[in-house]
Amino acid sequence: MSTRTDRVKSIDMHPTEPWVLASLYNGKAYVWNYETQAQVKAFEVSDLPVRAARFIARKNWIITGSDDMQLRVFNYNTHERVAAFDAHQDYIRCIAVHPTLPYVLTGSDDMSIKLWDWEKNWKCIQMFEGHTYFVMGISINPKDTNTFASASLDKTIKIWSLGSPVPNYTIDGHSKGVNAVDYYHGSDKPYLVSGADDFSGKVWDYQNNSCVQTLEGHSQNVVTVAYHPTLPIILTGSEDGTCRVWNASTYRLESSLNYGMDRVWAIGYSQHSNTVAVGHEEGVVVLSLGRDEPAVSMDATGRIIWSKHNEIRSANIKASMDSG
Repeated sequence: MSTRTDRVKSIDMHPTEPWVLASLYNGKAYVWNYETQAQVKAFEVSDLPVRAARFIARKNWIITGSDDMQLRVFNYNTHERVAAFDAHQDYIRCIAVHPTLPYVLTGSDDMSIKLWDWEKNWKCIQMFEGHTYFVMGISINPKDTNTFASASLDKTIKIWSLGSPVPNYTIDGHSKGVNAVDYYHGSDKPYLVSGADDFSGKVWDYQNNSCVQTLEGHSQNVVTVAYHPTLPIILTGSEDGTCRVWNASTYRLESSLNYGMDRVWAIGYSQHSNTVAVGHEEGVVVLSLGRDEPAVSMDATGRIIWSKHNEIRSANIKASMDSG
């Protein structure tokens, strides 16, 4: 696979299975078991880039959003396509799945956010308007799942409630477009983190609408961010090829990870472990934080290398990926 067609646009981790879902610029999505180092599912989604894909684990589904403006839902056990429909008037950039209700939020280059109810045959039950440029990222507040944040290339973050079509308020402070946003999971701080084309990450107090800290050091656009749900760290991924690990209390840079796979596009985390997946221009790395080396990595040729009991092993899944 060439570097371009193997570009990873989104990453998600299954809440209970050792699975990573990656969607690719080449229109495919696949699920990879990071314990057995095997590709376990492959989906031919579209002829165009799939910029967003998420597990809906309680339904055994994945949902994808692509540049053909369609949302598609697949049963990952049977590979059956459950639904496919035109969802937006431009590229679909981001998807967030509600943790308890049958809802999915989507954001698009058409500047809108839409709320879909799968129990109502994927009816759009709410539209959220207010951004003036592409909507790049959405994060549902884990402490109040009736609210969510959105990141846009209009340089703002907006906070919304599910019942209202207009934003509750706007967080303004990045000097260029905002690509990603993620909420702090703990109950002690009303914080979220954002990443932007001004090469910075920022931590915000969303109750006071104030910037708590700017995370500086990347030399290119910060395109993905994550507040780890169990570890006291913030992750920022950049087109400079690094994933930086910051102390979530002191904001000190703990580590800068560079696996030689070119630009970082996506970070996914597991709710119940210290395993993190990083999607790059040329492949996926799955690592256990606290270790120096990735638990598993895959390069652009499809070769997988993993460490187990200090033995280095490798396998090639290019053939299975191409045939899948």
